[in-house]
Parts: sequence; C-alpha cells; structure tokens
Amino acid sequence: MSGEGTPTPGGTPPGVASDQSMEDILASIRRILNEDEIATPAGAEADAAPSAVAPAEPGEPEPLLLTEDMMVSEPMDPAPPVAGPIAEVETPPVPTPSQTPQPVDPEGLLAPAVAAAAAASVSQLLRAVSTERGAMVHRGGPSIEDVVREELRPLLKDWLDHHLPAMVERLVRAEIERVVGRALS
Repeated sequence: MSGEGTPTPGGTPPGVASDQSMEDILASIRRILNEDEIATPAGAEADAAPSAVAPAEPGEPEPLLLTEDMMVSEPMDPAPPVAGPIAEVETPPVPTPSQTPQPVDPEGLLAPAVAAAAAASVSQLLRAVSTERGAMVHRGGPSIEDVVREELRPLLKDWLDHHLPAMVERLVRAEIERVVGRALS
C-alpha cells in the first residue's frame, strides 16, 4: 500500500492507530463478557468446568471460552420463504386409449417383402463398394468420407491426367525464367 508510512490525522502512524482501535474493541468485548458473568447466578459458575486454558499474559488479550449456556441446543429452523399464493396450474386431461388417434396404416408404408428386398439391395451394394474399392467397412458400414473419397478418386485421376503435364511445364518455365533473370541482372 502506498499510505503505510503516512501518519493518521491524529499524528500517530497507521499501525499504532489500528492497534489502539483493536485494543478498544477487545476492551469492549471484555467489558460485555464481565457484565454477562455478573448477571449470571453464582451457582452457575460453580457448575462450569474448570478452565484448561492458561491465563493470558498481561499484554495479550484473553481467549474467549465457549460455555454450555452459549451453545445452541437445537438447530434453528430457517425463516419460511416469503412468497405469494401459488396459482394452480391446470393440467390437460390425459386422453384415454379410445381418444388417441390410430394410424391410418398400422402395417407401415412398405410391405414386408419390399422392405426386405430393399435391405438386401443396400447390403449387396455395401459389399460391392467395400470389396471393389477397398474401402474400410466400419461397424456401421463405410462412412460418408470413405464413400466420397472412393467416388472422387477416379475423377481426380482423370483431371490430373489432363491438366498436370501443362501445369508442370508452365511452373518449371516460370521458375527457369526467374532464375535466368536473376543470373543476368
């Protein structure tokens, strides 16, 4: 802190002022405790257990001891929450089975024979793609990435066959011109 060495308005350094205020607080606490002890009957002090704490030295504050009459015997109930009356929410009636709409076609959109034929076609296509192209077949089949990679491979090969020689020739020519131009300058 920047103001540690500056004296307080009374002319005392801040450490001394805080020590004096601390002493004032401790003195008021001792005074309150002494007043409470005087107000308690003399027999109550005789029932209390002897103190196991050594008396404090003259310059140190006395330790605070808890006695049984200071302890709370039962946990206090928290204050009830302050809230207005709760409005009842109307729940819609649950429809009975006779009121629920029945599907128009309980069998589904496809006949079982058509569904089986479609499943067989898809599994046959999957086997053909995985064996033909060498795609890794995962537990759920090839991923979309695998299928796209395998479909793009022939297209990329064709594009490279047509365009790569011209690209290489053009890039090599440009690099040679750059090197020759640097050597001539």
